[in-house]
Amino acid sequence: VKRFRCRNCNHSFSDPKHLSPANHSVSYATVLQVMDLLKTPGMTFKQVAAQTGISETTVVRIFDDHCHIPRITFPEAVCIDEVYTRNSSYDSKFSCIFYDFSKHSIIDILPSRRKRELHRYLTVIPKKELENVKYVCIDMYKPYKDICSIYFKKATICVDSFHVVKHLNDDLNQIRIRLSKKYPSDSQEYYLLKNFRFLLFDRSIELDNKAKWNKKFQRFLNYRQLLDMLLSIDIDLYNGYNLKERYIYFNNSSSDLEQKLDSLINDFIKANIPEFQEFVGLLQHWRIEILNSFCMLHGKRINNSVAESLNSQVKLVLYNSKGIRNSERRRKRIMYAINKSGFLIK
Repeated sequence: VKRFRCRNCNHSFSDPKHLSPANHSVSYATVLQVMDLLKTPGMTFKQVAAQTGISETTVVRIFDDHCHIPRITFPEAVCIDEVYTRNSSYDSKFSCIFYDFSKHSIIDILPSRRKRELHRYLTVIPKKELENVKYVCIDMYKPYKDICSIYFKKATICVDSFHVVKHLNDDLNQIRIRLSKKYPSDSQEYYLLKNFRFLLFDRSIELDNKAKWNKKFQRFLNYRQLLDMLLSIDIDLYNGYNLKERYIYFNNSSSDLEQKLDSLINDFIKANIPEFQEFVGLLQHWRIEILNSFCMLHGKRINNSVAESLNSQVKLVLYNSKGIRNSERRRKRIMYAINKSGFLIK
């Protein structure tokens, strides 16, 4: 701190305009620079230290002292998802994240997705605030459903349609893997199952493309012909693919939803495909929540797309920082970088 001396009375006094906080050697300008750099999800504490010329420990201390994230009020539509947190000091492999469906932001982050942690967090939130929530979108993790039925009593619980389709695609892929093990590696069947599996899942492909020369079959073939050859290998693959396509058609429907879903469940059962037994149980157990997922809010269907899009940024923060063991620091770092709010100079 600068000190000045009066030439008339010889009295000394300090500069009233401090360049740094009391008992700190780092200036306010450096603090602002540190906090501004940490708004970038890919920026690590170590990189900030290198750019500002201070130690990594000091950067962490500045962040802990000056970043304050107040609790955000729950909105009318909430998405719940989890992210893998390695090297966490908390006894849990996954952190639970609450997202705001409309604002595309993070509401809060819990160090664990276990029931006891969710109970601990939601118990202290005012009942009236929880009752204002109209929709809650979850993946098919049963504890989320149990917790939502207790605390979000007036909300409609929806299952994210993306997760349902992912389960279905995974089961269809298991059929492909089972069949590929039946054929020798030099067979035409194995060649189709291994090299053209993308035709079973990627619906953006133009099937009626220009035919290309295929060395294996010694003739010109387009994708539709290859798909037909692939599906002709086994009746389970043929039926499984058609059921998958029917479910996706249902997933994009807007009318007669209950009738279509019940018809699909019956057809999945009749197909008697071993790999689909798990999916049949999933459709039966989550039937109401799947139908609820067709609810619209402000012209947009309720889903977990906000969680999936922001999770990539969350993972970027965690990957570059090697996890951040301290759960509270991890929460603040993620929310500060993604929501870009909560900074306070003391």
